[in-house]
Amino acid sequence: MSRATSVSEQYLPLFCHELYQLYRAGITPAEGLQLLREEERDPKVLSWLEGLCSATEMGTPLGQALRESGVFPDYFSDMIGLAEQTGRMEDVLLALQRHYERKNRMKSDVRNAATVPAVLLVVMLAVVILLITQVLPVFDRVLGQLGVRMGGVAAGMMELGAAISKAGAWIGAALAVIALAVLVVALVPALRKRFTAAFNRRFGGRGLLGQMAVSRFASSMSMATASGMTMDEAVERSARLCAGSREIDEKTAKCRELIETGSTPADALAESGLFSGRDGRLLKLAERTGSLSETLEQLAARQEEESLRRIDRLVGSIEPGIVLVTSVLAGVILLSVMLPMMGLLSGIG
Repeated sequence: MSRATSVSEQYLPLFCHELYQLYRAGITPAEGLQLLREEERDPKVLSWLEGLCSATEMGTPLGQALRESGVFPDYFSDMIGLAEQTGRMEDVLLALQRHYERKNRMKSDVRNAATVPAVLLVVMLAVVILLITQVLPVFDRVLGQLGVRMGGVAAGMMELGAAISKAGAWIGAALAVIALAVLVVALVPALRKRFTAAFNRRFGGRGLLGQMAVSRFASSMSMATASGMTMDEAVERSARLCAGSREIDEKTAKCRELIETGSTPADALAESGLFSGRDGRLLKLAERTGSLSETLEQLAARQEEESLRRIDRLVGSIEPGIVLVTSVLAGVILLSVMLPMMGLLSGIG
């Protein structure tokens, strides 16, 4: 099968829903993919959809065809293959749809949350630099002609502005190099992958990022256990999905070790440190009642909601902080200029 463009994660939930509708209607994968190809107009989608059609028409199982295409995530093709073996394709497709919808929503929320503070920070820096490099020198010359000096704070800021003006070319060159490096990393998949892996390795298991990784792990575990996968396989595949962070890798490895030594799945999940004590007790109760898969799905949704609330709180604290700092700096500069002028006017009066 020819190599095509990798499938976007934004498209995966829609593809899962389309496959679910086809299976629900009793249509075979070969016939269903043929119907999708006839209605598809996007060349990128057609590039891999045609390969899937050819493979399934020759009798290749859908999971194997997805894997051989090389354009789908390994987890996606593995879960489809397992669903074919266990006969739970509809359940797995719905679970995959919810999983990728949740993942895309979290990515979008994180991106949007980071955009607003970044824009505010750039605006704040631009305003402050404009004040200390352009506005203050004008007031200093005017006050100097009247025989008045500005306050020490304003004078210090003006000296800083003069230094920034002198080094403007170097600062501009440094910013251009940084911007170019960011652009190269963003556009080159290999570099982007290496940078993401390094960042995730160092910071991916802490705080908000760690909570998001646990949410992905719980969602994956829910799908794996619901599809009939053994607990060993479920933990192994779920660990691969959220792998890369040192802390998370250590916890998932401990979970696998506990299961191999005879611990129950709920005990292993609770004692590994992936979940809090309260969630661990909930998992143990769910295991006794036979609802472990549903409980893991609920925990994944709860972790996601809590992550989004933490993002909102973080953004809510950053934005006022940036506005406050900008207002204070502008106020200090204006007072440093206005007070000498008021003193001069009082002396004249």
